[in-house]
Amino acid sequence: MNVYAFDVDETLEVSGGPVTMASIAELVEAGHVAGVCGNWAAIPRSYPGWPRLFCFIGPMTMTKHDFLTQVKAYIPAERYVMVGNIPGVTGASPDKDAAALAGWEFISEAEFANGSR
Repeated sequence: MNVYAFDVDETLEVSGGPVTMASIAELVEAGHVAGVCGNWAAIPRSYPGWPRLFCFIGPMTMTKHDFLTQVKAYIPAERYVMVGNIPGVTGASPDKDAAALAGWEFISEAEFANGSR
């Protein structure tokens, strides 16, 4: 099982990004864990089926890398993958840096939308 954390803005289709909710549903159906590490408040407002996809949402009042560190500490998995932006390349959020600080792999939203897992 892998754990995937998705940024929201400019990553998920519900917030201007290329990652579809259907592609996340495929991960979950395959037995992986999906969660949100970004503008979490946009998810319940824009996607009523969110509880069927996401096991965690955050980061609430902590930094992204602190949130990812906590997720990794308490959800055992084979891989931990953050899907999001690279500032100046594919969006505004420093998701690649947060993933590196937390010891997670990183896939850009464009790479994920093109099939990288």
